[in-house]
This record gives sequence, C-alpha cells and structure tokens, in this order.
Amino acid sequence: MTFLPIHRGRRGRLLQLGALALFGIKTAAAATAHSLAELRSRGLANDGVMLDLPPLSDNGNSVPLQFSLTAPPGRLIAGFEIIAPENPNPVVLRLKLRTALSRYQFSTRIRLAMSQEIWVVAWLDDGSQRGSSLHTVVTDTACFDET
Repeated sequence: MTFLPIHRGRRGRLLQLGALALFGIKTAAAATAHSLAELRSRGLANDGVMLDLPPLSDNGNSVPLQFSLTAPPGRLIAGFEIIAPENPNPVVLRLKLRTALSRYQFSTRIRLAMSQEIWVVAWLDDGSQRGSSLHTVVTDTACFDET
C-alpha cells in the first residue's frame, strides 16, 4: 500500500483546502435534493395532510399558508417541512416537534420566487412520511410605467 506524501508548504495546504471544499459542496448538494421531480417520485400518501394556499397571489413576498396534519390511528406526528422547489433555498421551514402529537395546525406566510407547487411533508414517529402539495401562481401587479 502506498501513501501520497503530505505537503506541508503553502501549495499543499491550498490543495488540501480545495479538495475539502469540493467534497463539502458535493455532500451538501446531495443532502438537499428537493426538486419537483424528486418530490413527486416519492409517492407520498396525502391522507391526513390538509393544505390551504391561495391559487393566486399578488406578491411573492408574503404568501399565506395554512395546513393541518392528522396522524393515522396509533401514530404520532414527529415533525414536518415546507418545501418550495423553485426557490433558491427550497426548504422554507423544517420543524421537529419536541413532543409528538396526533394533530397539528400551522399558519405562516412564506416567500416565493415564482409560481410553483408548495409541498408540506410530515414525518411520523415510525419514520414514514405523508405529504401534499398545492400550486400557486405569483403575479406582480406593480406598475412599471409612470402612470
């Protein structure tokens, strides 16, 4: 077995830092795979996830979102996440509940980059997931001319 020598000079350190940075970027990208195709391919059951989102929003800066989660009999809700796949940072919120509950309601306002499907994915105490999505259209009603 042969080992490569460790260079203690400035070039060796820069080479090591570059390799670490590339490795970190690849692992971070793999950990945050929340594309629309990936979410649809999960085949999440949507029973117990009721989502309320306006079909049309005048402004993407503050879109109201409400949802309620109901666990199946004998199960508890351990956490949830809100995902907007077309945003630069797709995970809007990831929340792990301190105490698992059988029912949970949540209301907030989220920021959207464009028209898209918004997903709510809930985790149950046995590790299974439930999820639902709704599509919203973001329009910009500001005047661009000088009237």
